[in-house]
Amino acid sequence: MKRKLWVWLLPATLILLFVFVGVLPRVRNHQELQAAVEREKTRPVTVNVVTATRSKDTTQLTLPGQIQPFRETALYARTQGFLGKRFADIGTQVRAGHLLATIDAPELDQEILRARADQKLAGSNLERTRSVELPGAVAKQELDSREAAFEINSATVRRLEVLKSLQEIRAPFSGVVTARNIEIGALVNVGGSMPLFTLAQLDTLRVFVDVPQTYYRFIEKGQQVHVKIPEIPGKGFTGQVIRTSEALRPQSRTLLTEVIIPNQNRELVSGLYGQVRFQLQQASPPVVIPANTLIIQSDGPHVMMVKADQTLKLQLVEIGRDFGTTVEILTGLNGNEKLVINPSDNLQEGQKVQLPAPARSTK
Repeated sequence: MKRKLWVWLLPATLILLFVFVGVLPRVRNHQELQAAVEREKTRPVTVNVVTATRSKDTTQLTLPGQIQPFRETALYARTQGFLGKRFADIGTQVRAGHLLATIDAPELDQEILRARADQKLAGSNLERTRSVELPGAVAKQELDSREAAFEINSATVRRLEVLKSLQEIRAPFSGVVTARNIEIGALVNVGGSMPLFTLAQLDTLRVFVDVPQTYYRFIEKGQQVHVKIPEIPGKGFTGQVIRTSEALRPQSRTLLTEVIIPNQNRELVSGLYGQVRFQLQQASPPVVIPANTLIIQSDGPHVMMVKADQTLKLQLVEIGRDFGTTVEILTGLNGNEKLVINPSDNLQEGQKVQLPAPARSTK
C-alpha cells in the first residue's frame, strides 16, 4: 500500500514542482509585460516644443541701386554751321546760362541781312501807300496786301534772329560737363545723333530702387534711408524717399522708388553702385516660427500646438515670407503658442502629451 502511494505521490510532486517553478513565473512575467505595455500605451508622449514669437516692429530691407545725377541732359545744336569757340570741357563746373560754345554760321548771317532788307522795303512800301491822302486812290485790298507783306518779312527777321541766338550753346542749369563730343571747326548739323555736351547736376544725386511687392506698403515719401558704397567702407550716406511710381511693375512686381542723396561736397560721383537700406516700421509685426514645426497637408500648412491642458491641437496657418530656417505666419497664430518641433505622424489631435523636464542647473 505504501509502495503504491509513493508511486502516485512522486509524479504529483514533480508536476507541482514544475508548475510552481516553470509555469507560474512565466505567467507572472507575461502579466507584468502586459501591464507594462498597457502603461506605455496610456503614458503621455514627451514632445519638444518651441514658443511662437512675433518679429520686431522694425525690420531692415537692403536693396541694390545705381547712383545717378539729379538732373542730366544732352545738349544738341539747333542751327547748322561750324563750331567757332568752346568755353567748357569735361569736368567744367558751370552755372545756369553759362556759355559753353558758339557756332559760326555765315549763311545765316547773310539770310538775316537779306530778311532785314526785305523788311525795310516792305515797310517803305507800306508807308507810301498809307501816305496817299486822296480818298479812293488806293484800294483797300492793296493796303491789306502791303501790310501783310510787312508782317511776313518782320516774322522772317524774328525767326532768323532766334536762330542766330541759338548759335550760342548755354547751360540750362548749374552742373558739371560730363561729356564733350565736338572739336573747334567741326561741322555741326541740326538734329545730329551725337550731342555736343552732356551736363549733369551732381550737388544732389538720386537712386532708383525696385522695392518688392512684399514691402511696398512700408515705403513712404519723406522716409529716411541709409546708403552704403562698397568703395567707401566705414561711411554711410543719408538719403530720403521723394517719390514712388505709385504702381507695381507687372513684369517684376516691384515698386519703383526714387531716393535723393545730398552731395554738396562731391564725395560721390554718378554711376556708383550702392546698397540702399530701408528701416521699415510695422504696426502689427507678424509671427515667426521655426520651419521644422510645420505640417504640410492637402488642405494647407498646419502646426501642432500644445494647449494649457497638455493636449494637442492641429492649427491651420497661412505662410508669408520664407526665411529658410524660419517662416512668417500671417494668420492662425497670435504669438506665445507652444508648438511641437518635428511632429511625427503618430501624434493625433486631442492626444495627451508631456513636456520634457527642465534641465537642472549645475554650479
